[in-house]
Amino acid sequence: MGAKSKVLLAAVWIGAQALALSGVHRDVAGTQYGAGGGAFIEVTARAKRFDLHFEGFPVIAIPQRPSAFYGQATPAIGILDYAAGFALTPRWRLGLGQTVINQRTPLPNIYQVVTSRLSGPRYELGFRQPLRRNRFIEALVAGSTDLSGSDVYVYSDGVTPTVIKKERASSLDGTLTLGFVRAKSELLVGLRVINFSAKYTATNEAGDRNAGLGLVFEWRRRVSGNPP
Repeated sequence: MGAKSKVLLAAVWIGAQALALSGVHRDVAGTQYGAGGGAFIEVTARAKRFDLHFEGFPVIAIPQRPSAFYGQATPAIGILDYAAGFALTPRWRLGLGQTVINQRTPLPNIYQVVTSRLSGPRYELGFRQPLRRNRFIEALVAGSTDLSGSDVYVYSDGVTPTVIKKERASSLDGTLTLGFVRAKSELLVGLRVINFSAKYTATNEAGDRNAGLGLVFEWRRRVSGNPP
């Protein structure tokens, strides 16, 4: 049983990725600029040329710069990505999975709270190039081209009824990092870019657009098995 387990599960990694983003948000009220941050928790299991990767964080609130239209908006967002991957070569990997995004944003100036949940398939292309002195370059391009769900608008003015709008969205993110191997751990530093856009399906009207670029710091530790 023990020997069979080693074949089926070659290595398990856990990690955390700290991300600080600065970006722009556009919707019907105009353009807003802001900054925020969060931490992705990661788990990866590898067996020969196959792997299963999870990353995400629970819902966290990020205060934004006050808007003349919305007031002090404090969006809360939670993200889960997971994908099953296959190593095409020792350096290149393809992955297929799903993205789930949960969001809740109170907008005090217009007595409104907006919540939504979007989900859809996720596609990944990864690259890893070993370097000298226990270093490596790692890159990941991932996209979710067909996210679907609903925006729910709840009003506290006592007059306006709740409104539900079907929504479709797409998301693209890319990461480029330099990594350092330290015994069973890896430390990575680099950049991550995220581009998200959504439309209401009934009218094809633009819902919102978010684009951001920021620094990423990541730590991983191999808790069993062999390095990649």
